[in-house]
Amino acid sequence: MEIEALNNDVAKEVLTIILYCDRNIQSKIPSEIIKSLTDLAADSNLEIHLDKNMPLQNQKVSVDALDFFSLLYYTYVADGNEASELLANWAHNDNI
Repeated sequence: MEIEALNNDVAKEVLTIILYCDRNIQSKIPSEIIKSLTDLAADSNLEIHLDKNMPLQNQKVSVDALDFFSLLYYTYVADGNEASELLANWAHNDNI
């Protein structure tokens, strides 16, 4: 996974999204990915706050951060049905 291609702000957003998730999801994302995101996010001055009472798609985060988090979720967390749904959403978005 090309974490180095992310800019510092996107890395900070993705890391914040991961911390927003429950421990079950957090535990499935490899620690080396969390460390790489943390290292990149350290150079970000972005202030990001997520509201746990609001769906993620309604939060003020970049499309790049949502895309990268969805890739992480697909790769490490999603079960068969969720993975199929993500693939269908990605295909739909590519055709828009």
